[in-house]
Amino acid sequence: MEACTPPPSLLGLGSGPLSHVLRFLSVRDLQTASQVCRALHHAARDDTVWHVKALELYPEGTVTLGECYPTYQALVRDDNRQQAALLLDLATVSCREKAQQGPTASECVVLALEWCRGAKKQTFRLYIDARGANSLQPPGESSLGFLVHRGPPPDRHALRQQLEAVTARQQHLARQITEARAEDRLRCVQGLHHAMARCDTQSRQLAAELAQHLELSFADLLTVVRPAGQQLVVDTPGYKLGWLEFDALLEVSVLLGELPDSYRSKRQAQQQGVDLCFCYANPIPVMPLGSMVNWEPAIVATVLPGSSLLEAFKSRGRYVQPGQLLKELECEGAAARQQRWAEQSLTGRQPPPVQPGG
Repeated sequence: MEACTPPPSLLGLGSGPLSHVLRFLSVRDLQTASQVCRALHHAARDDTVWHVKALELYPEGTVTLGECYPTYQALVRDDNRQQAALLLDLATVSCREKAQQGPTASECVVLALEWCRGAKKQTFRLYIDARGANSLQPPGESSLGFLVHRGPPPDRHALRQQLEAVTARQQHLARQITEARAEDRLRCVQGLHHAMARCDTQSRQLAAELAQHLELSFADLLTVVRPAGQQLVVDTPGYKLGWLEFDALLEVSVLLGELPDSYRSKRQAQQQGVDLCFCYANPIPVMPLGSMVNWEPAIVATVLPGSSLLEAFKSRGRYVQPGQLLKELECEGAAARQQRWAEQSLTGRQPPPVQPGG
């Protein structure tokens, strides 16, 4: 009986086929495979493998070799920190002016937070869309800071949707009441009035929750920084669109490491996590001085115990070319800006007219 010839070993295929196989692995598995044996280690050194992984992870415009990275392997192993930024979309975060309510109030929608992680300088760019009266304050006095996490902030967009649903229900009931009266259906009218009364109660409760301001405690404040610069693609009375740059914001672990162990807020932050908080045109409004600030703050991101700001960015964010969002904001038209505001604003205020080229 003729003996069967065993199939060739995968490792015996040579570095070319092995390199092709390695392209289908994740970066973590690729790094593990390179340590298994000499053949896999040699195949994993093929820079075309790392080029494929780099294009899977990062925008094509950031995957380049040169002064920053001599090889694609070096680029991926460094997470392309020199050429790609991390962007955290924040479509439902906004600050409101305290003194006014409704469509006449000033509001600042926080669009995104961009983290440029270069070795020499790390900066955070907060993209904002602020609209109000011609007296709208400039954004240069805004602030960004870390505070002890005290639970999730109220979801005002969900509250607004509930209020809109209740308002639609009230309008529907009003039509039904008119029809029932015309047809002399008195019992039906009475039941509809009871339903309307319940809707009125719901509407008042939801409106009261929407009107409440987020209050922060001075004891929870860990650090606060002001913008080091700004770049606005729209800078007209009543309308500010662009980014604020913060270059002195430390990573959470570094910040907590620098605080003394006796600092009560440090222990609480380690146990409960921290919030990254933003306030437009004002310092972070912490009580008892919060009443002196005419804008309320907004929670931009939360870092839970045992996690990091980097993990928050990577789990919820994406890699982008630095400054790409600013270019997109600059090129968008008036219709796109109105649509974005209609979807993301709480007040419903539309932007003032922008002059051509503004």
